[in-house]
Amino acid sequence: MGMVQVSSNLANPLVSIFTNVPKMRSVQPIAEKLKKISNDSALPSKREDSATYQQQICANDLSFSYDGQKEVLTQVNCVIEKGKKYVIIGKSGCGKSTLIKLLTGYYSAYKGEILYDNKELHMLEKDSVAQLSSTIHQNIYMFDESIYDNICLHENYPEESIEKVIEESGLTEFLSELPDGLQHRVGENGSNLSGGQKQRIAVARALIRKKPILILDEGTSAIDMQTAYDIENRLLAMKDLTLITITHHLEKNLLTKYDEILYMENRRIKKRGNFEQLINTSSYFEESFKLKK
Repeated sequence: MGMVQVSSNLANPLVSIFTNVPKMRSVQPIAEKLKKISNDSALPSKREDSATYQQQICANDLSFSYDGQKEVLTQVNCVIEKGKKYVIIGKSGCGKSTLIKLLTGYYSAYKGEILYDNKELHMLEKDSVAQLSSTIHQNIYMFDESIYDNICLHENYPEESIEKVIEESGLTEFLSELPDGLQHRVGENGSNLSGGQKQRIAVARALIRKKPILILDEGTSAIDMQTAYDIENRLLAMKDLTLITITHHLEKNLLTKYDEILYMENRRIKKRGNFEQLINTSSYFEESFKLKK
């Protein structure tokens, strides 16, 4: 009995160790990345200037690779002018989201140039670059708190600003139907809301911060077409807002309202122009548009 008990006490820790070794190994790359970020943050910054966006963002011969071998973007050139509306379309994997992440400072190991008002991104403070744009993704996380807190995220904003973004995001009618209005609790990850309601709250969350650039990265692809159309149409009507939309929904009534369409294929921007220019001159865009209709 003593031998059985001793062997059991020895075997159980060994089984536990062998079970947890894969978990420990999987955490190691994350720990190393966090350590690198911590060390980089502790180093004196070589970046001197704060980012500004008074005129435009330019990408010149922009190339990028995640692994240093296979390029996901190759010599991309584009200009994002302040206040204009852009839509980026193309097949999955052509580099649409990667391009936006590069333009907003998410990655720094690129070739070519990214210029904010003629200042190279590498020389700009990361925090100041981040303050220029908001991104709405397909999957929006909602905290188990009130609609008000999910919009403001426990920051203080004037009541006039809150009322304005509620109207701009199309939340007015929905809130009028709730007995507790803005204090209505959304549930864990918005379980008490529909997809469209969550998306409108996300838009209000982005707009209230008054950042000059708003990015919809497939931001309306998970909701019904009518709600998606209404949200996108409202954003297109905002004159001072620079809107960049990544989408697979090729709706003519919306596409005609964009200042420029960037059609991407094989890691490059194949064609660019407004709807009429592309539908008449680009076989790439025309074929893609007809397939999506």
